[in-house]
Amino acid sequence: MRSCWVMKMAGKVYLVGAGPGDAGLLTLRGKELLKKADVVLYDRLVNPEILKFAREDAELIDVGKSPGEIPVPQDEINKLLFEKARENRLVVRLKGGDPFVFGRGSEEALYLAERKIPVEIVPGITSAVAVPAYAGIPVTCRGFCSSFHVFAGSEDVADKFDWKCISKLEGTLVFLMGVKNIDYIAKNLIENGKNPLTPSAMTMWGTTGMQKTVVSNLAKIAEKAQNAGIENPAVLVVGETVSLREYLNWFEKKPLFGKRILATGSGDDFPLLKELGAQVISCPTIKIVFDFEESQKALDKMMDSDLVIFSSPNAVKSIVSAMRKAGFDVRNLARVTLAAVGKRTAEILKENLLFPEILPEKYTSGDFLKAIPPSKRGGRALVITSDIGGKELVKGLEDLGYEAVKVAAYRNLPNAGEKWRILKEAEMGFDAAVFTSPSTFMYLEQLIEDLSFLKGKTMIVSIGPTTAKAIEKRGLKVDLMPEENTLEGIEKALLELWMGRGKYADFEKT
Repeated sequence: MRSCWVMKMAGKVYLVGAGPGDAGLLTLRGKELLKKADVVLYDRLVNPEILKFAREDAELIDVGKSPGEIPVPQDEINKLLFEKARENRLVVRLKGGDPFVFGRGSEEALYLAERKIPVEIVPGITSAVAVPAYAGIPVTCRGFCSSFHVFAGSEDVADKFDWKCISKLEGTLVFLMGVKNIDYIAKNLIENGKNPLTPSAMTMWGTTGMQKTVVSNLAKIAEKAQNAGIENPAVLVVGETVSLREYLNWFEKKPLFGKRILATGSGDDFPLLKELGAQVISCPTIKIVFDFEESQKALDKMMDSDLVIFSSPNAVKSIVSAMRKAGFDVRNLARVTLAAVGKRTAEILKENLLFPEILPEKYTSGDFLKAIPPSKRGGRALVITSDIGGKELVKGLEDLGYEAVKVAAYRNLPNAGEKWRILKEAEMGFDAAVFTSPSTFMYLEQLIEDLSFLKGKTMIVSIGPTTAKAIEKRGLKVDLMPEENTLEGIEKALLELWMGRGKYADFEKT
C-alpha cells in the first residue's frame, strides 16, 4: 500500500511591491499572491483598488505611515509580520512602489530571516521611474544622459548627503518624498556647483488621476512647487531630460484627465472612460451576500416553473453556484423558458450554458413584462432576485395571469467597509456620481448621512427611471439618465457629454 503523507504548510511572508499608484501597474505575481493571502499588511499609499484583489475573508491590516505621523511603529509592523507568519498563514506585506527602494522592506526581510521565517520578494514598479514617465520625463535618453540616480528626499536623510559629489553627477537626479525639503535640496545642489538653470520638475500623486506636475529651473522649482500646492507623495526630477516633457507629456493630456467619477455599484468599470483619462473611484455601497440555501431550494422550483426570470448578474451567480454544488443537470430545464433583465445578466447566463429566450430592449420591469410574448403568458413564474428586489416584477406577472414566486438568492447589505474611502474621496470632489439601482443610493445615504457632496458641481447619473425616482424622492436632482438603461449606456452618455459629441454634448451641469 502506498504510504500517504500530508505536508503542513509553514507560514511565509511575501514582500510585494504595489507599484506607484495606478492599480494597473501591479505585477501579475503580486495580484496572484493577494488572491491567496490569509493576511495583508498594507501601506498608506497603496491604491485601495489593489486591495480588492484580496480574498473576501482575508485579514486586512492598515499599517500606513504619513509624513510626520507613525500610526503603527516599524518595530510593531515587524512583530505583526512575524506573529502572523508563525500562525502558519500566508502573509502579504504590500508596500508602495518597490519594497527594496526606500520602503524599509529590507529591514522587514532581515528581521524575519533572522527569526527563520521564509521571505519572498516580489519587486514592484518604483515611483522613481514610473512617475517621471507618466509626467513625460524619461530618466535616461541618448544624447542627454546615460544614468540616473535616486535619493531619499526626507529631512533626516538629505542632510547626510555628499552634495559636492551629487552636484557633479551628469545623470538625472531623482528625489523621492522631498516636498518639505525641496528648498534645501535645490539650495545645496546649486551651492555645490549644479547649474541653477538646470530643468527641474516636481510631480505629486504620479500615475493617478490626481497627478499634478510643475516645471521650472532648479533655482525656482521650490517656489513654483509651493505656489502650486504640491504635496507628498511627490517626486522631484533634476536634469536635462525634463525638457522632453514638452513633447512626451502623454498622461496629463488625455482628454478626460482630471474627471472624477464615483461608482457606487459593484460592477461599474467604465473601461473607455478610464482609457481616456477619467478616474473611476469604485466604492460599492452594497455588499452582496449569496444565500446558497435559498438558491439550492430554488433548483426544484425552477424545474416546476414555466418561466424563470433572472433579475441581475448576482442572481445568476448565486444559482449557478448552487447548481455546481448540487451537481444539477441543466437538461432538467429543457421545458423551462429562461429570461434575463439586462444585457449583462444575459451574458453571464450564456457563459454558463443557460440561454435566455426573453431579453427586453430596455431593462426595466415594465419593459420586461411587455417583452413576454402572449404565447408564453400564464403558468408558473419564478423571479430570482435579491431580498429587497422583485416586488414590481412579481405583481406585474400576477397581473398577466402567472402564479409568481420570488426567490431571494442573495442579500443586499450596506458596505460599511467603503464608508471611510467615500468620505476621503468626497473631500476632493466628484464630477459625476453614478447610481445603478435604488439600493446603491439608499445604502450610500445610510453610510454617509450628509449627502451635500452630491450637490454643487457633482453630476448625478441614474441608470434608469426607478433609480432616478428613489434619488429624487430624497430631494436631489438627477442630471443624466441614458436612453439605454445599462452600464454601457451610462458610459456612452458620459463620453458624449464630455467629448462634445452626440445627444448629450450640449448638456453640462452648472
